[in-house]
Amino acid sequence: MTTSELRELYQAGKLRSARVCHDTLSMGWLVTFYDDEGNQFELTDTLGCRVSYESPKAAEDKVHQVADCPTRVDSLYRFFEV
Repeated sequence: MTTSELRELYQAGKLRSARVCHDTLSMGWLVTFYDDEGNQFELTDTLGCRVSYESPKAAEDKVHQVADCPTRVDSLYRFFEV
């Protein structure tokens, strides 16, 4: 969902928390919002592609542009051998 769509959900009282996690494919940080029932709403661009940020701080800043909610940052990097 885009920033504006997520902001509308937050203003309607439907978003309760956010999570910032490291993405091994893009090597960036992704933002996911959650409602009371545990449904996930990923931050995407207008084409529906996930948006990744260069740092956890940049991703958290984006969360605060959408909603003032508790944010959990997963700081574990996951490395895979090829």
